[in-house]
Order: sequence, then structure tokens, then C-alpha cells
Amino acid sequence: MPLKPFALVLAILTLTTAAIVVPAGEASAVTTIKIALVTPEGSTWTETLHRFARDVTDETGGEVQFQIYAGGVSGDELDVLRKMRSNRIHAAGFSGVGLGILLPEIRILEAPLLFRSYAEVDHVKAALYDRFAQGLEKKGFVLLGFAEAGFVYFFSEPDPSAPGALQEIRMWSWKGDPVAQTFLETFGIPTVPLHLADVNTGLETGMINAFYSPPLAAVAFQWYTRIRYMMDYPMVNSTGALLISRRTFQQLSPENQRILKDLARRYCRELVELTRTENREAVAVLKESGIRLVTPAPEQVKSFEENARKTYEKHTGELYSADLFQRVQSLLKDFRTSRGQNASP
Repeated sequence: MPLKPFALVLAILTLTTAAIVVPAGEASAVTTIKIALVTPEGSTWTETLHRFARDVTDETGGEVQFQIYAGGVSGDELDVLRKMRSNRIHAAGFSGVGLGILLPEIRILEAPLLFRSYAEVDHVKAALYDRFAQGLEKKGFVLLGFAEAGFVYFFSEPDPSAPGALQEIRMWSWKGDPVAQTFLETFGIPTVPLHLADVNTGLETGMINAFYSPPLAAVAFQWYTRIRYMMDYPMVNSTGALLISRRTFQQLSPENQRILKDLARRYCRELVELTRTENREAVAVLKESGIRLVTPAPEQVKSFEENARKTYEKHTGELYSADLFQRVQSLLKDFRTSRGQNASP
């Protein structure tokens, strides 16, 4: 199956889905939802959204319709949040950065080294779905479904597995994301904060010589052409979700609300699976291009684990409560035990 590099759900990090609900006339009772995407027509995301839109229209008997605008014309996530709060945009797909602005505790899903597999990610998300949905609803948003960009890895021009290498590189950090900044600083990695759109320029000019991302993002944005190494050690799971404003959602009939929710969750799940498949394909592309996959030395892994614990301590009470962190640890311990795995984090 050929790689479709723009399939990244929320594009690591930046998918913006703008929906404007406009009555199509009092007598017709038709609601038209306009959706704008950062990904282009022909990408996995837009193709999936087109199918989602057709299904919603069919199942609502034409009462809910869509217009999909690709290309990211609605600004970054902060811009979209401002527009949603002023009722100019009514729905959006957010990365963990945008979600964290609305509900800081949701960033526990992006705690470093917390998850060992996608099965664990799915288990915890399912267990906490209602909690996060309720938290977002209190802020005026309805959670339609989770998505993700996938596990994040370190990429760099120098070999990141060499002794002391990570303390000497110049790592990009997403400007405006305090979670990423804390994570990298705790790991002792020098950072250069940049907006996503400036990463290529930073790599070209030598301002940065390293970045973190899922493999698919590295290929999609062509960042991999400026580096030689990928550390084959997943650091963080990059999450995301599709939200709609509560006031917009409540304009729909109860039956159409149910249809929209059911289909959104189904298609978000499909996008998650597609993203995971295409991340695996992206690794093959990286290898074929000459990128060397290296594994961290045992002392590096030990340091990663120690610094991950320090990151949890910094974020507990600031982003998420101690009770929530303990609940996630308990969920993971029980899940690993049920599978005959070492339960220790």
C-alpha cells in the first residue's frame, strides 16, 4: 500500500478543522457544516472526512450536510479556539497542544515513556473517555472522537545514541507548548522554540539540527531530508481529538446528534488505524532514504526513565492531579498484568 504522507491525523501536531453551521432555510431544516482542513484534497484525512460527511448526510436524511475546504485556511490552533469562542468557527481537530489549553489534564496522554504500545494507549483512552468528555463539555465543547499522530521519536543530524550527543544538539520545540518544553529541558536537551511552519527553515539554516515527531510527520513535512539518524525508541504518544462547540451541537436534533457522534467516533477510529499503518510505512521510507535507525545505550535508557519520572513530578498538580496520574498508572498495571507483562512503569 503506497504511503500517503499527509494522512497524519491532526498532522502531529496541527490539524485544524473548521466547521461553520449555517441554516439552509427555515422551512428546509437543513444544517450545512463547513469543514476546513490543513491537509490537501486527496490525502487520507480528507478522503476519510468526505466519506464521513456522506454517511452523516445519508443517515440524517439530508438534514445535516457538509462542505469541506482543504488547505488550512483557519489559522493555527490558538486562532481556531478564538474563532470558536466568538462563534465564528464551530468545530475543530486539535493536537494535544490545543486540547491542553482547554483541558490541561488531558496532556497526561502525552506523558513521556508512559505508554509502551498502542494497545495501552487505547485502553487508557477508553477508560478515561467519559472523564475527558465531561471536562471538555464544562468548557463548552463536545468530544466527538480521539485521533492521534502516533508515537514520537527523536531525529537528528548527529548520532543521538553517541555519549552526550543529546546534550549537544539543537532540538526544535513547538513554540507555545510548555509540555514539550518541560519534557525536553528535563531530559537536558537544548531547544530552539519555533512554529511548526518554521521547522524546515530551521533545519536548512542550521538553527536546529534535530526534531521530534512521529515517522509519518518527518516524511510528510520533508524534515527527514535534513537529518541522518532516528533514535528507535518511542518517547511520547502524540494525541489529538475532534471537537465541536456545545452550542453548535445543541442546534441539531437529538437523533442527528446521536448520528453525528456515532459516525465521528467510528471514523476517528478508522483514522487512528490508518495513521498507525502509515507510520509503519513511513519508517520503511526513512530506511530506504538512508536514515539510520539507532537504539539508545542502556545508560541512555536509564537516564530517560529517570527524567520521565521528574517530568511526571513537575506536571502533577500543574497539569493533572495526583489522583489522575495514579489512576492511569493503575490502569496500565492491570492491563500489563492481564497480558503477562512486567507491570512496573
